[in-house]
Amino acid sequence: DKTRVRLQRFVTDARTVLSAEFAKQFQEDYGLDPASGAIADLDSLSHLDDRRLEIARILREIASHYLASAADRGEGAQKAVLDRMVREQAFTALNRLAALRMMEARSLLMDAVAEGYTSKAFKLYQRVAGSALGETGDAYRVFLHSMFDVYALDLPALFDRYAPNGRLFPREQALLAVLDLINAHDIAPLWAEDETIGWIYQYFNSKEERKAMRDASQAPRNSRE
Repeated sequence: DKTRVRLQRFVTDARTVLSAEFAKQFQEDYGLDPASGAIADLDSLSHLDDRRLEIARILREIASHYLASAADRGEGAQKAVLDRMVREQAFTALNRLAALRMMEARSLLMDAVAEGYTSKAFKLYQRVAGSALGETGDAYRVFLHSMFDVYALDLPALFDRYAPNGRLFPREQALLAVLDLINAHDIAPLWAEDETIGWIYQYFNSKEERKAMRDASQAPRNSRE
């Protein structure tokens, strides 16, 4: 019980960091406001480069798809949909990092997440790339993306960077905060346990959210439940 409580706290803290980060990206970069439900026209996003403009288009396609099946099409529905999208992006980001950390604990991968910027695998990567990838934070982001691409060959459902619900990546401050949480000393032994990934899936929804879903229906009605 004590172990599960500690793991639940880790997942809750990581979800909070990632959800806040992606909600901010939605607002600042992509013209999507989870707080109000507002969705700006794609044409108004002239500040975006081609890559981020494509992400903005994909995010709107996801929103349209979710709204099409919503019982309510008003402002409340848009807020609920954008909140769901932020949560799904956060869920994917956390599970990718957790999966890499679990691979490290099984010696399937040289340390890439366990020590953050000082990880052995990243140091080797930097030595080859030199200064071509920019500052350390930028280089580490590209490095993690390369890890995702390698493992997407075998686990595309988790690591495919072009999957709609996994297109966003936390900026440096948020990423470092999540890495600090992942690498907390008192949860280090848990990454070698097979059950850990299942508990992360379970605890990504809070106790209150799980209760509300179960009270509403004993059988799962959607992918989140």
